[in-house]
Amino acid sequence: MDRDPRTPDLDGPDRLDALLMRAHRRLGTAVTDRLAALGGPPELRTPDLALDRLLAATHRAVGTAVTRRRSREARAALAQRNLAHEARLAERGPLSNRPSPVRVKYRQQALRLAHRYWPADLAEGMRTAVRLVQNLSDLLEDTARTVVDAASVVEQLRENLRELSRMPKPQRSPVTLTGLDYLVAVESALAEPAERLLHDLHRIRQLLDEELAPAIATLEPATPAYQFGVDAIAQDLIDDLTQGCDQADALAKAVAEVERASSDFVGADLSTAKLDGVRLEGILWDDTTQWPREWEDLIRRASLPSGEEHGVLIVAAEPSDTVIHAQA
Repeated sequence: MDRDPRTPDLDGPDRLDALLMRAHRRLGTAVTDRLAALGGPPELRTPDLALDRLLAATHRAVGTAVTRRRSREARAALAQRNLAHEARLAERGPLSNRPSPVRVKYRQQALRLAHRYWPADLAEGMRTAVRLVQNLSDLLEDTARTVVDAASVVEQLRENLRELSRMPKPQRSPVTLTGLDYLVAVESALAEPAERLLHDLHRIRQLLDEELAPAIATLEPATPAYQFGVDAIAQDLIDDLTQGCDQADALAKAVAEVERASSDFVGADLSTAKLDGVRLEGILWDDTTQWPREWEDLIRRASLPSGEEHGVLIVAAEPSDTVIHAQA
């Protein structure tokens, strides 16, 4: 069968739908052409009448089947989309419930705050510290290597904790009655777990510098009983670091919430938002998102499928009059 130029290249169910529609269209054309060739509905002999009735009935049946099939698939797609939308709403935290025009207006400032509180993967840094202390515990079982290697591990651990502590001092600004209240809420969400993490890091560094390091420095002439005491300090350090991992995970969750509130505008009403000067690259949206009228075409040309879920797009470049869509 020749390819209809009006039928796009599709796979799976979409291709079947396209073929059914094409067959329906061609059958309708055949019925029309047959009647036209005879100058309109003729007085037909019995065989011709049976053929025309068969063609007409087939045409109606195919049209009904296509309509019903597309209707079922449309309902299924809508139900799946509603489930995805409900799941997305369930994931959103308090910051995402703030007005969309405010979130997009202060997007850059909020993301900057998130980066300040999460300059690197602090959760992985805490887990690295746990592994270092576990390695130290293993070394303590080998008295021939304890002094040299244990001191090296202690220095690695000290440097690791120093890097983790290079976080900004958490600030809690007074609540205002302007749009800046959103940024206050952002920093408050970040500051609370950050304060707990910094407190744990301070206690861990004290334990390392005031107890573990001095004990290891005098370990060589020590008795096995004293070595057991050093191992007990190392276990206390592991326990404190494990608790610190929980605080790092809590901070990571807060950072993810800020990033989500700053980038997820699926279904949002941004029709009244002032977008001039706002960095839009990375924003997620879909066909239910309402943009200011003068921005709609620019946003659409600058967007690509996000790959996260069906129908969700991401602004892949800063919108401008010179943006060329990737499919152009």
